[in-house]
Amino acid sequence: MTQIYQYAVAALFIDAVIIFFYFQKRSLPTFQNIVFLVILSVVTLNTIAELGAGYMESHITEFSIHTAYIIECLYFTFNITFGVLFTVYNLSVFDIYGRLKKKAIRVVQCFILVPYFVFLISVWLSPLLQNYHVLVFTLDPVNGYHRGNNFWFYGLCSTKAFYVVFSLFIIALHHRYILKTKMQIMYFFIVTISITSLVQLFHYGLLIESFGMSLVTLVYFFFIQKPEEMVDASTDTLNQSALQRMIRYTLAVGKKFTCITIYIDDTMFIANTFGIPQMNAFLTDAGNFLKQNFSYANVFSRQQGCFCIVIKDADEQKINNTIALLNNRFQRTWMRDNVELKLYIRLCIIECPKDAESPEEVMDIINMISSDERYRQSVVFASEIDLKYRRRTIYIEHCLRNGLTENRFDVFYQPIWSTAEKKLIGAEALIRLKDESGHFISPEDFIPIAEKTGAILRIGEYVFESVCLALSQINIEEYGIKKIDINLSVAQCMQEILAEQILKIQSIYQIPTSIINLEITETAAAHTPEILLKNMQELADAGFELSLDDYGSGYSNMSYMLNLPFKMIKIDKYIVWAAFTDKRAEKALAATIKMIKEIGMTVLAEGVETPEQAEWLTASGCDYLQGFYYSRPIPKKEFLDIMSGKKEPENEN
Repeated sequence: MTQIYQYAVAALFIDAVIIFFYFQKRSLPTFQNIVFLVILSVVTLNTIAELGAGYMESHITEFSIHTAYIIECLYFTFNITFGVLFTVYNLSVFDIYGRLKKKAIRVVQCFILVPYFVFLISVWLSPLLQNYHVLVFTLDPVNGYHRGNNFWFYGLCSTKAFYVVFSLFIIALHHRYILKTKMQIMYFFIVTISITSLVQLFHYGLLIESFGMSLVTLVYFFFIQKPEEMVDASTDTLNQSALQRMIRYTLAVGKKFTCITIYIDDTMFIANTFGIPQMNAFLTDAGNFLKQNFSYANVFSRQQGCFCIVIKDADEQKINNTIALLNNRFQRTWMRDNVELKLYIRLCIIECPKDAESPEEVMDIINMISSDERYRQSVVFASEIDLKYRRRTIYIEHCLRNGLTENRFDVFYQPIWSTAEKKLIGAEALIRLKDESGHFISPEDFIPIAEKTGAILRIGEYVFESVCLALSQINIEEYGIKKIDINLSVAQCMQEILAEQILKIQSIYQIPTSIINLEITETAAAHTPEILLKNMQELADAGFELSLDDYGSGYSNMSYMLNLPFKMIKIDKYIVWAAFTDKRAEKALAATIKMIKEIGMTVLAEGVETPEQAEWLTASGCDYLQGFYYSRPIPKKEFLDIMSGKKEPENEN
């Protein structure tokens, strides 16, 4: 049979180009890089074997039968091995392994390896069983090479096709995690391999299949296989993306490992004192030390001043030796460009999967140790930290970040009772937040976190604008609404532009300022007296009512009531509850209400839950009452239905 070698020769040239550029790039020993290097080797050997087999089949008499058999077997071996390796590589490069469960990975491995070994064995048994049964091929000096026109040959061809389809199927299931450009390259892989394999199947003398393999490898090399994307440029170590991918894969296959995180403190001080280039130089030296001395582990740079050493199957002795070596080196000074510096480190030991079962949990622990002042000791073990609380905090932070864009915030209203008019005359606007599953997160949980992260500023503005929007859409007088109380956070009160922001929103919706009562806590009054006084005066001059919220729960300084333009004092619910269990608290509350009334302010009591409480507080002189006795916090529609008389309020009694 006439053999056409041009495509195979072109494939060999492509392989040489890839090899040349591969070794020009920095390539760290990651699983993906190792698999690609093996693929490149197999593709090159496959091309050589295809050329050798083609030449041998045309000049069969020039070769011994044993040599001919070995060349053919090697060609089929490299050919089918390419399919297996590219399947594994696709699952790795698209990070599919890390998204599968342990049992699913075992199933995938069986699907990949079982047909491979079955047909690989059939290839090498072909020459041994030729006289008894034809398997993949036959070869003799007279008739030359012949394919086995049977299950084994076409089964081998189908297995190669199976690997292509199987890769596509698994990746298609996870396409939402994969960039569109990478999916397009995957399609190119499928089309190219399919066409060249079919052409060579029906035109055997045309050695084009190796050309398709080399072409696909070339495209993957330049567009997918980018080892520099996994390298931190400043330290020449693997980066955070590589760390997360490795952790995800290692956990998915059920292997144990230990992540030792190294925090180099005061990197900002070093950068400000010596400059960022000098700081990066010291961090590069630190990274080089870690790579040279921990060859049994993978070294990652997560961010400036934070390295991770991942050791697989580490026992207690190896961990202790690693800690000792790190402490010994970092206790000595570092020298770079005539600058001598000592780098102070802290260590965190995370044993997986005991301490963390996902890359996200590992990152949570690393972030927690980095930022939490409670963990400033030299060595911290993840098993000793309050991880449950931290995970809950991080989850709430995530919900806060996405709450506004995903419409998971809502404003509820808790009705307020007027003791003089003996009816509901308004409500307090209260923020509510749902998590991703639709369940409410307690305000006592998310408000402190929102204040700490700064999200409270956006939340406060959202509440005020939501109330203004709701009031602008109804006839306020017809509903009998005379006041809506809105909380101002400490963070809001610290803003010099607070009054300006509130007045701007109010002017947009044209809401009467007299109907809005802005509640300010004692804590805010204590922290920002000068800024607060300026804002309060502007708001009071504009007609807003101002009240001191949660009186008795904070600093309880009489000067706040006397020096700030409050019109109403809201008694904290815990003070109210205490008055009905303790006689001294009862007398203190009665005296407080009397004192507030005598200096010309109105009083609202929170936490009213029983008719006895309502009766006593009314008799003591409270102007307004609020609590579950009258109604729990309810959605806007339900509140408006109650105020319009369409519905009776539902209390806890």
